[in-house]
Amino acid sequence: MARRKALLEQICGFCDVPQTTGICNGVLANKSKETNKCIFDCLSEEQIDYIYSDIKSNVYLNACPGSGKTEVIGLKGAIEIKKWDEPNSGIAILTFTNSAEDEIRSRTVEYLGHQIDYPHFIGTFTSWLHGYVANPFLSLVTGYKNKETFDNSIKLIDSKCTSDFLFSFETKYKYHSLGNIKANEIYFDLKSQKYMYCGFESNGQSVLDGLLSQDKWREEELSALKSKFWKAGFALYEDVEYLSLNLLIKEENIATYIAKRFPVIFIDECQDLSFVELQILKCLNSHGCNIHIIGDLDQSIYGFRNIDPSDTNAFVSELSMDEMRLSQNHRSCSPIVESSMFVLNKKEKIISTQSPKLDRPLIAILYKKGEESQVVSKFEYLVDVYGLNKNNSRIIVRNNNLRNKMYGSKDVIKSINTIEEFAKALYWHYNGCSVEDFQRSTQSLARAIQRSFFSESEHQNITYLYKPVEMESSEWRRCINDIKNALVSSTELNNFDLTWENWKKALQKALMSDCASKWNRGTLKLGKLRNNCAKQKVQIDIGSGRQAEFNCAIETIHSCKGMSLDAVLFMSTYHKSSSGENSQNNGSHWHSWFVDDSGIARESNRLAYVAFSRAKHLLVLGIPNPQTSPIDEEHKQLLIDAGFEIVSVS
Repeated sequence: MARRKALLEQICGFCDVPQTTGICNGVLANKSKETNKCIFDCLSEEQIDYIYSDIKSNVYLNACPGSGKTEVIGLKGAIEIKKWDEPNSGIAILTFTNSAEDEIRSRTVEYLGHQIDYPHFIGTFTSWLHGYVANPFLSLVTGYKNKETFDNSIKLIDSKCTSDFLFSFETKYKYHSLGNIKANEIYFDLKSQKYMYCGFESNGQSVLDGLLSQDKWREEELSALKSKFWKAGFALYEDVEYLSLNLLIKEENIATYIAKRFPVIFIDECQDLSFVELQILKCLNSHGCNIHIIGDLDQSIYGFRNIDPSDTNAFVSELSMDEMRLSQNHRSCSPIVESSMFVLNKKEKIISTQSPKLDRPLIAILYKKGEESQVVSKFEYLVDVYGLNKNNSRIIVRNNNLRNKMYGSKDVIKSINTIEEFAKALYWHYNGCSVEDFQRSTQSLARAIQRSFFSESEHQNITYLYKPVEMESSEWRRCINDIKNALVSSTELNNFDLTWENWKKALQKALMSDCASKWNRGTLKLGKLRNNCAKQKVQIDIGSGRQAEFNCAIETIHSCKGMSLDAVLFMSTYHKSSSGENSQNNGSHWHSWFVDDSGIARESNRLAYVAFSRAKHLLVLGIPNPQTSPIDEEHKQLLIDAGFEIVSVS
């Protein structure tokens, strides 16, 4: 109670825990009214323990899903900032997405009572690294000097950029099917100590690995190519992290300066830290910076970025971090919490503070091929019957392939084609039903415009919608808007039953209209159609009919991370992947959601854990039941053991 009273005095200004919120006149009175309880009276002992932890120690806060970690970080940050008395050094609170940054910032500001300003920083790890390490200092290791503006800031290039200026940065020799490799198609991975391919070829890594093991001179060529790229002021995101680490190791005075500038760093969602990012933090720690990492390593789901929770475990051990826990789940009801732990085969006790609201919170719906939409209908019926919020319910899938299939479209992973990018932009404009669909449409359109009107210009990455560097942001937005209006005005371009040949003619006509042609500076390059597709319908490559309409939006596991949802339908693919453990589809089929006989949790189990733990009241699984090989008793028992009631789709 004493610690709660101290928090009240520090943050709220009310000197005692009120018996009723009606008498609360502190700065957080409105927040207390939301819960009908003093906000500080809602804190668990575990949360208060961390809030009062020593910022001069290295701490790992192991926070389960729904544990209120964002609230705790905001409160901890506010208290430490209030106490801070160093005018030229501050606290950095870092996370990995803009939405997560906004959440933490709003909570911290709410408790602090004013905006966060100098000397403190709240933002993404990337923005912090670029702002305080890369842009000010990387020219010391790259050799880049801008003699015109004297601004030696790094210019980020996307790995999918195909601008003509990149022909100046490609290998002299061909790399078999990869051709002449461009500098933005590779990066050096510190953990594996080898060059990674990030271009368009699906088997590019195996081709590159084979050639590098066969011809030792190729590694020298790639190294020289990257050095040339960096010296010209360009870099990939991965290059920036690699170079920043090299800088901090080589220039110890800079590492010491950064550690003094930010003597305390908080990292939210620590399970998303890459190997290189961990090494950067380790280096800063060795120069006097204290690190607090907060997250749940069981939610580590970025294996495709070579992120492994064992690296963070090793980091915790090497820094002798004090491990603290938040083990109460305030989001999901107890059956959902138990089922979430079941997929990991975890024995650790996670306590749900929420009693079940429904008589059947866990349901597995068996479906046959072609019945996916019926599964969705049954799920939406359950959401209605149980009185749950459809707007706060989601269908979750492993990846965009299944998402697009359910929506009636398909994405094929292949090299970018400008004409197809225009088609995708319009397809998602007409058929999209979510914010993500609008973003996909805008991104495809921006990329198509950049490739067709400004192909010879250096341009920014997807975050800035591929904006040519010579244009102001406002001018680029006008350009995108004008060309979009010209395309939408064409009735022909809305007809996806046209052949690609005829659709391209309609596209050329629209791009020469008054609205769009003013942006044509004599450089319009639409490029060619893909081989053998001129006579095929646009519909074949963009979508198979009109998009299915669902009341509940579809999210991938990665896009739903961090969400707190009333109800979740987690859909399995119909067939198991035949591509092995390292396939990008790993975790798509429900068999891989549960720990196998080894008892060891893999990323596929962690993916399921993230999807399961989004749900508050209702968790439904879409389980395929093929006629040729119906689900057997052993697998039915697995679902029953996980707490699910098995029903048919009808």
